[in-house]
Amino acid sequence: MTNRVEGIIAEIGSQGNLITSIKNAQLADAPRDATTSIRFGGHETICLYESGHSEPESTMVAYLGDSECLEIEIVGMNLAGMLGIQVGESVSVVW
Repeated sequence: MTNRVEGIIAEIGSQGNLITSIKNAQLADAPRDATTSIRFGGHETICLYESGHSEPESTMVAYLGDSECLEIEIVGMNLAGMLGIQVGESVSVVW
């Protein structure tokens, strides 16, 4: 059975990271491996990370943010500016 959680980009963070409307608690049962896919604005990344991850520069990651919501970033870069993502864009997490 496929699980899916839908939301939107609710806010753009000060570093260009995407803060979604999807609460961390909604993803409590989602695997933290490549079987979890995060899709937004025609883009996709895999795996869920915890806040404070140590992925290398230029890596796109989705993580359970300190905001208590799913956040997406490209480490060390302005994701929103680079991809032209705006508030209101749809987001889905599938596993």
